[in-house]
Amino acid sequence: MNNFGITSDDGICLSPLTYNLKIAIIAANNGEIFDIRDEIEDIKIHEGLHRSSIVVEIFLQDDKNIIDELKLSGNERVSLVIERNEPVLGDQEFDLTVFVSDISNYSEPKPSIKAYTLICVSEHVYTNNKKLLNVAFEGNIKKLITNIVKTNLNIPNFKTNASVKGLIKGIYPNLQPLEAIGWLLRNSFDNDTQIYFYESAKDGLILTSYGELLQQELYNNYNRHPFQQQSMQSSSLEDIFEEERQKIRKIKSSLNVSKLNASSRGSFSSILNKIDIATKKVSDPIKFKYDSSMKKLNDFAPIEKEMVINLDGEDLLNNKQKQYYISYNSKAFDVTSSAGRPYNYHFPTDQSILKGRAHMNNLDTTTVQMTIPGDFNYKPGNIIQLDLLRGADISEELATGADKFDSTTSGKYIVSSSTHHFGKDGYRIITKVKKDSFIVKQLRNKKNV
Repeated sequence: MNNFGITSDDGICLSPLTYNLKIAIIAANNGEIFDIRDEIEDIKIHEGLHRSSIVVEIFLQDDKNIIDELKLSGNERVSLVIERNEPVLGDQEFDLTVFVSDISNYSEPKPSIKAYTLICVSEHVYTNNKKLLNVAFEGNIKKLITNIVKTNLNIPNFKTNASVKGLIKGIYPNLQPLEAIGWLLRNSFDNDTQIYFYESAKDGLILTSYGELLQQELYNNYNRHPFQQQSMQSSSLEDIFEEERQKIRKIKSSLNVSKLNASSRGSFSSILNKIDIATKKVSDPIKFKYDSSMKKLNDFAPIEKEMVINLDGEDLLNNKQKQYYISYNSKAFDVTSSAGRPYNYHFPTDQSILKGRAHMNNLDTTTVQMTIPGDFNYKPGNIIQLDLLRGADISEELATGADKFDSTTSGKYIVSSSTHHFGKDGYRIITKVKKDSFIVKQLRNKKNV
């Protein structure tokens, strides 16, 4: 599997399904190097907002007995370069170095062929397993995570633009570096939005927040239009390539629009109780209701004040099912000190947990899984637009403008996860995208009967 697709005379690919596997080398534990391009049948690169490492699956049809010759047993280094020359953006590639963590799905489809999959991860996953943190810490969570990444995971440069207010103080309770980062992020929010620590094949490790991701420009529009607008006779190669790149091949969705589960998780209202375990005092409850200050992808919220619980007509915004409890210890940490003093582990959570958890829960309002043509710049955290046509009776006239789109499923989404799949049928992406809001108000207008 060295390449797929066709290119023009000057080497420019004619379809987003095109790719070229330029380099695929495995280095055995004794240092011996072997070119495995001819044995590779399939490559999948998994990445997501909740993955601290990419995972690369390489499926081989081994007719040279590589598994025995190199004595493959894990830890081997694999170097991959997958590339193409695009009409608009020019040269694009993934240049990855990963390490074999497992060998799975072994079979012998023919007596002379062994088939198996190499499961590979980034180097910092191996580094992580060699470290254990049980030391005291003090400082801003962003700086604490940066220090772990650079000092314990040996990654000198990684992207970070999250901003976490407040200082904390404590002791890492015998955690591996990646576990410690997850432990710190569990109670951390940036301007009341969740923080993500993840790796993408394009950009490497990233620390950012949902609020920061919402500030970026729209990456691309995708559609399921049944007809092609561009043609080889009347359009440029760039226009033809872009139209195909924006076409959704398959799509399915878990709409999750029911308010029953969402309200019980605190998506629309909740209460915070703070407890001082030293003095046994409980603060006055702090109440939260979903309002216009909530950050969202689209203009209209997933909840409206007219939506009620039918049994008693109670406004969903007054629902008190979800309550949070945070413990403080005033004898160990001064929780009333002026800004700049160390606080306990829960300090960054404080009132942020109410809006923060609501932001997290509402992002599951609509989840769409789809398959699209390959794109080296498509990655978790991208903001995309889905323009999905609404169904119409054949007797109706074709709608125009915004009316032709399905208002429930169309709109802006954030890319939650993606799998870059390089196979015999080309380069495709299987992706999961989510949104927390809608392009129209979620109440039907009353009609006269």
